[in-house]
Amino acid sequence: MRALWTCLCVGVLTATSATKLHNLQREAPIQDGKLAMDDYPLQEDDLLDKHQLLLQREDEELAQQNLDDSFLNLNRQEADNTSRHKPVNSAGRPRDCADHLIGGSTTSGIYEIYPFTCTCNGPVRVWCDMETDGGGWTVFLKRQNQSRQVNFNRTWAEYKDGFGDPSREYWLGNEALYKLIASREYAIRLDLEYKTGISQYYTYSIVKVANEANRYRASVQGPVSGTASSNCFSLNSVFTTYDNYGDINTGNCAAVRGGGWWHNSGCRYGNPTSPYNQGLNYTCYSTTSVVTKVQVKIRPTVCDNAFKTVYLNSKNCGGCHNNNDDSRELL
Repeated sequence: MRALWTCLCVGVLTATSATKLHNLQREAPIQDGKLAMDDYPLQEDDLLDKHQLLLQREDEELAQQNLDDSFLNLNRQEADNTSRHKPVNSAGRPRDCADHLIGGSTTSGIYEIYPFTCTCNGPVRVWCDMETDGGGWTVFLKRQNQSRQVNFNRTWAEYKDGFGDPSREYWLGNEALYKLIASREYAIRLDLEYKTGISQYYTYSIVKVANEANRYRASVQGPVSGTASSNCFSLNSVFTTYDNYGDINTGNCAAVRGGGWWHNSGCRYGNPTSPYNQGLNYTCYSTTSVVTKVQVKIRPTVCDNAFKTVYLNSKNCGGCHNNNDDSRELL
C-alpha cells in the first residue's frame, strides 16, 4: 500500500511539474523568438522548472550551432575541391601569361587568357611557364610522357581550334596563336628534354604568324640564343596538316611524318608533333635522338630597351606603338 501511495505521489508531482513547465513556456514573454525568462516573475518552487527550460533551450541552440558548422565545413570542403581544378584567373582580362606574371602570379600552371578581343569571347585555358628565364611564357605546344599519349595527327580544323589538356599534352590552337602574335611583338622558345636527361633550348627574338587565309605561315627573325641547333627549330613555312597542305616546296610532310607543323623543305629535322612512342624521334642533324618532353612557348618582347619588364595596359589589348607616341601603352 505504501509503495502504491509513493508511486501515485510521484506521478502527481511529475504531472504537476510538466503542467507548470508548459504554462511557463506559454506565458513567458517572447523576445526575438526566444523566451525572456528574466522578465517572468517566478516563485521559489518554480526555479527547478526554469532551470530545466534553460537547459532545454541551450541544448537546442547547441544542436543548431553544430548543424550550421557542419554545413559550413561541407561548403568549404566543396569549394576547396573545386578550386584545385580551376585555372588561375587574375583580375581584368589578361591577354597572355606575361599579363598574369605582372599581376603577381609566379607559379607555373593552368591560367585563363583572352587572346581574341578585349570585350568579346570567353577565356582560353593555357599552360603558363612562370619559372623559365623569368617566366611569363604562354605555352602553345606541350608534349610529355604520360599513361595515354594525345594523338597529334589531327585535321586542319582541329589544329585551328586547339585540342588536348593544358595540364598534360595540348595544342593551344592556330587561331588563338595568330591573334596573340598579331597584337604584340613576341619571342618564341623551344625547350627539349632528352631521354638521357639532357635539356636544350633555342630562342628566336621575334616570331610572326599569318592568318588562316595565308595558312598561318610562320617566320622568325632577330637575334637567336640557345644550346640546341637551329635545325631543331625551323619556322619559315606555312602550316601543314595531313588534310591541308599548300606549299609545293615541302610536300605533305604531315602525311609522311604525322602531326601538324611548319615543316621545312624536304620534311627534314625536328617535328615536335610527331607520334610519341616512348618519346619523340627528333632529328636536328643527321642523328636522331629520343626526346621525352617538348614545350614551345611565346612571350612578349619589350617596346623600348629602357624597360626590362612587361606592362599591363588598361584593357589588356593593343600593341607596341611608335616610340614617339607618348600615349603608347607598353607591353
